[in-house]
Formats: sequence, structure tokens, C-alpha cells
Amino acid sequence: MRRLCAQLILAALAIPAVVRGDNTRQLFIDTPDACYQTERQDGESVYLKVIGTCAGKPGRAVINGDRQRVKVFVGGKLWNEQQPQPMGTPEVSAVLDSANRMTGTIKIPANSAEHEMKQVADQLNAYYRSPEFQGRLKSETERITGELFGDASGRFYPDSKAQAHGKLGSDERVYVFISSAMPLQTVRNYAASVARLRDPNVTLVMRGFVEGMTKIQPTIRFIASVLQRDASCNPADGECKMLPASLAVDPLLFRRYGIDRVPAVVYARGVKAEDAALSEGDSKNTSITENHTVYGDASLEYLLEQIQRETGSRTLADLLPASTGKN
Repeated sequence: MRRLCAQLILAALAIPAVVRGDNTRQLFIDTPDACYQTERQDGESVYLKVIGTCAGKPGRAVINGDRQRVKVFVGGKLWNEQQPQPMGTPEVSAVLDSANRMTGTIKIPANSAEHEMKQVADQLNAYYRSPEFQGRLKSETERITGELFGDASGRFYPDSKAQAHGKLGSDERVYVFISSAMPLQTVRNYAASVARLRDPNVTLVMRGFVEGMTKIQPTIRFIASVLQRDASCNPADGECKMLPASLAVDPLLFRRYGIDRVPAVVYARGVKAEDAALSEGDSKNTSITENHTVYGDASLEYLLEQIQRETGSRTLADLLPASTGKN
């Protein structure tokens, strides 16, 4: 990567402005070696400097202006007088080759603070994962959740309550990936299916907040419209009953499973999280033995049946009959 950066820098310095789209006319002059490049111009005098290691082969350098003749100085002494020439495609290629050769002799120094920066990063990571910080994070999350949702927080964050055991094992997950861009009734159908499964390890997942992280109210309204049992219910007129379905906003889960479109359903086994308070989409926090993904605008039950046939999972087979019950 450092070599590539050096090549680009040298090429940008060497290629004439007319090729790059600048207005100033630029020409080239002969130099005693390919390692010499223009240091400065003073009228008709051109002063060269060495860049990289000299190869013992004549080279060319770029100058500005319309001078008919110039005096070329090397090491402060006059080397020769010559007529500058316009640069064409072959010369551009030669300059690029020269830049490529010089990059092999240029050493970009390592970051002198790299070791200290790594130590600081490790310290921050250790503090972030420490019980002290996670405790404070949990307390702050509960405080904000309470202020935003009040007594209704349990409807939006079912994980904050003690969960009943479902059909899936403790190391199994079903993630139903959705988006606010999907038709609302389609999302409501998925929420109803999750509620019928009655399993704490089945979760609806959104990539991000509606209208961005700077606005929380659009997300709250969307979640409420998804989880309300009665779509016509108006919270302003009174309490609206909610479906017992979990919905999480977690972009890391989208990234972990490579979800590039919705709806999508992922069944994961061997899920082991070091810290339950952190995202299961964080590969440093959670390990996974295997996972299976299906896409398509079909019912959740149908998609889970496809995965069950593919994996032969007995727990999924046990889970599916639960969806035929009433919610």
C-alpha cells in the first residue's frame, strides 16, 4: 500500500499539467539521469534535484512555460542548454516507468507512535468490555429506554424482561431482517408470525433508525405501527395492545450475515456470546458454528420450513407447529 501511494504521488508530480487537465503549458527537458527532477525554475534557468537512486540512464523532467531555450543546472552548476520539448503519450509512459523505479528506493518511515497508539486502543477496548463500563452502559440504556417509552418499554424491548423458554436451544437464533422501506403490512405479517412462534430467540432486525440516528421519534412510530395488534388503534386515544415480538436495530447483524436485501431470514446455530449486553453481530464478541440464510417475500413459516428441510433441525421442526396457535 505504501508503495502504491508513493507511485501515485511521484506520477502526479511528474505527469504534465496538460495531461492532468490544468491550463498551464508544460514541457519536458532532458536530464543526466532518471533520478533528477525539477526543483525550481528561475526564468530560463532550471535547477534539478535528485529523487531516489540514480540508475545511470538519461531521464526527463517537466518544466512550466513556453521558453524556447533553457539552462539546466545540476548541483548548482550549469549542465547544458537545450530546447524544451512537448510531452506526448510515450513520454508520459516513460515518466510513469521512472516513477515506478524510484518508488523502490523511497522509504516511507513507519509511524513512530504506532506502538503507543496500539496500547491506547487495547486499553480502550479492555475498558469498553469491562464489567464497570458495561454496567454503566446498561444503566444508561435502561434510563433512556424508560424516558422514551415509559411503562411501555417492555413492549419494544422484550429482552429487558425475564424470557420464557422457547423451542429453540440457547445457542440457536432466528433473525428476521426487515426494513421500514418494505410495505408496512408485510412487516406486520412478519411481526405477527414472530409473535405466534413465542420464542425469545426469534427476533425482527432492522439495519438502522428510520430517517437516521438524529431522529428517534420516526423509529418509535414505525415500531409501534409494526407491533400494534390493531393497525387502526391510535395511541393518542388510549393504550394500544402490542404483539409479543422482539424487534432490534442492529447493523452489525446485517454485516455479520451479509444481508444485502430484505426480507431475509437467518437461522444460526452454535451462537456463543461472551457478553450478552453486546451485539451478537460483533464477531469479536460472538462465535457461530453455522448459519443458513433464505431470501424472499414469503411467509416466515414457509421460509423456516425451507431452512428446516435443508438443515434437518429438530428444534425448528418443533418450533413451526407453534405458529399455528393463536396469538
